[in-house]
Amino acid sequence: MSLPTVAWNDVPRISGSQMQQLIMLATGKYGLDSRLLVEHTARNLVHLCDVLAPEGTVLVVAGRGNNGSGGLAAARLLAARGRRVWVVPTHEAENYSGTPKEQLEHLRHYESVKVRTSLPKMKFSVVIDAAIGTNLEGPPRGRTLDVITVLNQLVTQQSCVIALDVPTGLQADDGVIPGDVVHATATLAVGLPKDGAMPGDHVGRLFVGDLGLPDGLYESMGLTPPKLPAFVTEVIAD
Repeated sequence: MSLPTVAWNDVPRISGSQMQQLIMLATGKYGLDSRLLVEHTARNLVHLCDVLAPEGTVLVVAGRGNNGSGGLAAARLLAARGRRVWVVPTHEAENYSGTPKEQLEHLRHYESVKVRTSLPKMKFSVVIDAAIGTNLEGPPRGRTLDVITVLNQLVTQQSCVIALDVPTGLQADDGVIPGDVVHATATLAVGLPKDGAMPGDHVGRLFVGDLGLPDGLYESMGLTPPKLPAFVTEVIAD
């Protein structure tokens, strides 16, 4: 299965702070339910998994922010499709709240999902890196740093690692890497590519997942509305 492509210079790009503003406008002024945006993100992740690694066990590493919500929702949808899924939260369950907490709690209804506090020592067909996204503040530490180490070991074992929005450890605005970083096979940008996450290097193949937002929302931020040919489109370097 192949996906349509668009050139890097032909698609608008945004910073991490602009992405946060975009989501705030979408859920505030435009009245879109944040859960709907999470479901769109999860659907796009599942579609990309179907393209890049359609069979085998899945590992989802999920933080406690919007990025983690998308990863956890994707875990649920993949399990509903019959995939075996392991989920490792980057924080203790009691530290999750709001939508990420809801998504984590939903997983208990799926027998093929195993939620663990540590990364299992086994091979996975595909790994979803939904640990931090655009909210990186300084070098990764603690459990997040451990996650990066293990995910990079899985890359060497030929697992397909899909980062959500940006690889954990990479700054979305400028591509700076203040510490360790996930070496992703592919990255799925949410809504629009981020300024510092070009195709190649740690980003791997870059894809963008459409959120179905109205043109007026982008225009209110001075952005050109993206014209993407599919829910998931590959962004290629010029």
